[in-house]
Amino acid sequence: MKNRQFELRRRLARQYHRNKRGDHFEHGILVRHDYGEIDPSRLSWWDDVLFILGGLRVAVAWQHPRHVYRGMVEDAAMKATHHLHEKIDGELFEGAVKSYKKVGRSRKKVQSYTMTRRPGEQEWLDALRVEEARLCKEAEFSVVPSLKVETLDWCRFVKIVAPIEVSNVAELRMLADLVRRILKGETTLASEFPGYVYGKAQWIGDGLAERPMYVVSHRIAGT
Repeated sequence: MKNRQFELRRRLARQYHRNKRGDHFEHGILVRHDYGEIDPSRLSWWDDVLFILGGLRVAVAWQHPRHVYRGMVEDAAMKATHHLHEKIDGELFEGAVKSYKKVGRSRKKVQSYTMTRRPGEQEWLDALRVEEARLCKEAEFSVVPSLKVETLDWCRFVKIVAPIEVSNVAELRMLADLVRRILKGETTLASEFPGYVYGKAQWIGDGLAERPMYVVSHRIAGT
């Protein structure tokens, strides 16, 4: 028996693709980031790409396992310092000074906020950094390749964790091709990366155990 909601979303996604105009697909993929100034030797963390398969858009959100590992470190550090975070007085934007940007002749909108430290906030931030640094060296998390696919009303949305590097359009195209082959049943993550686990040894091997968390990861676009 067909799932009516699934079929409806699939039909809407096909219609969305037929009606969508203006997107520029470069050799079969939609490139969202500028790789012109990316150092090809720099570690990759995440990216996204879009391609067409079977009349549907496939939107791919990719993470390298090191990015997931980093998130585990951050989550553990936040949990360990939560008792200090609870002591912070005041709301996040309390006392913030707004900076405005002129929009049109008579309108303006908030562009940024300048905030002062709330009581207790610096203590928590200091403790958070210390705990992150400790976990970077001592934590033993593990990350394996994974894939999740869902149908939305505009695309098939794929979340994938895989140990590849993406620092240019050619490598982004390889990511799209990998997902395409998986969706077509031509391969699997297990066969592409048999027995792969990203853990403490890989984190140290990437040179990340000694680096401050707040400079470890960078977005690909404009960083």
